[in-house]
This record gives sequence, structure tokens and C-alpha cells, in this order.
Amino acid sequence: MTPHAAPLPLQVKGLSKAFAGMPVLRQISFSLDRPQVVALLGANGAGKSTLMKILAGFLPPDEGTVKIGGFSLEREPERARHCLGYLPENAPLQAGFRVDELLHFTAQAQGLRGEEERAARKNALAECGLEEVARRLCDQLSKGYRRRLGLAQALLHRPPLLMLDEPTDGLDPIQKQSARALLRHLGTRHALLLSTHLLEEVPLICDRVLMLRDGRLAYDGPVPQDLESRFLEGTAPRP
Repeated sequence: MTPHAAPLPLQVKGLSKAFAGMPVLRQISFSLDRPQVVALLGANGAGKSTLMKILAGFLPPDEGTVKIGGFSLEREPERARHCLGYLPENAPLQAGFRVDELLHFTAQAQGLRGEEERAARKNALAECGLEEVARRLCDQLSKGYRRRLGLAQALLHRPPLLMLDEPTDGLDPIQKQSARALLRHLGTRHALLLSTHLLEEVPLICDRVLMLRDGRLAYDGPVPQDLESRFLEGTAPRP
């Protein structure tokens, strides 16, 4: 017998959204079918934030479907969200928790228990370079370590899809270099959808670009060599 194909980390079909009758997203379709790092680019007003909110389950689309890990975000929201690790921009951390305590709390909330929870927490600490600050209070962490902790929370349950909103914004050059290496590493194990306005980072981190313009998907393909000029134009030729 032919084995069943693994479900896609993310499948988006015909996604549309309007606010007060004004279209924000228009028939967006794409999929992430393997571990890779994909940049989501778009000027202000292109629909990038709305798309991220819909994929994270915070907004319903007017039309279209979203499947995460093969599960419909509309019909099976809990199972779909369990296949997603999401790090929003400026994600808050609970004051009073130590790093390992917050990861323990997060793992329990995700349904991990006993040895499975301990192994997940240990792996997340190691993978995100948090072992040396594991007993430090969260509100005493630098911004770089805060972003790493947010990533650790997102990947604790080993979701097939990680969605990150401006993951290196506000970091100093050394922190950015470290964060880029971490994102490249995670992209070998997860499908990563990364929203960023830092164009110079895209060739250093990403394998693929999705570019929005006026709510439409203007480009889906490899990172263009002339990315900046293509971004200013809002489109790029298909490869």
C-alpha cells in the first residue's frame, strides 16, 4: 500500500477579508509543505497584519479556508491551533515567573505532562540557548533573551508550523546575528512563516518570499536578488 502523504503544515485557499466594505485581502492562496523559512512582506496597508491575525485564529475570514497540520481552522480550531506555534510582536511575559517555570506553565497549558513535559522543556531551553538563564526571572531578561523565551514557548509542543511576527525587531546587532542563526536552525525542522519589515535580513534567513500588495499575493517564490527594488514596486516576476 502507498503510505498517506503527511498533511501540509499550512494550506491557505481563496482567503478574502474586508472591513466596512473595503477589501483588505483578496483571494490569497499559498501553502507551506516542508520545513523552510518563508518571509511575509508587504508595505503598510498591504494586508500583512490581517493575514497573520487570520492564520493565528484571531480573525475569521470572509471567504476561503485555512488548514494547519491538515486541520481546518474553522471546523477543528483546537486541533489546528495545536499544530501552530505563534510568536506575536512584543509578546508579553508573565512577571514573577522564572524562565523554566514559565516554560513549565506553558507546556502544561499545551497538554504536556510528566516526562514528556520535562523533555519538551529541556529541549526548548537547549534549542533556544536559554539554559544559562533558566532560573532567572523573566522580567530581568534582556530583549534578546525575551524573544528567545517567546520562541521557546512557541515550539515547546513541536508544532509543524511556527509563525513569527517581527522576531528580530529592536535587537542589537549581536542579538540579531544570534537570532538569525536560531531561525535558520528552526527552519530545518519546522515550516516558519516570518513577518518582517527588515529587508536586509530576508536573504540571510529565508528560503522563500511571499509579497503582498493591495491585499493580493503579488509574488511567491525564491528570494529575488533585487529584493529591495521589487519590494518598492510591490511585486516581482514569477520564477
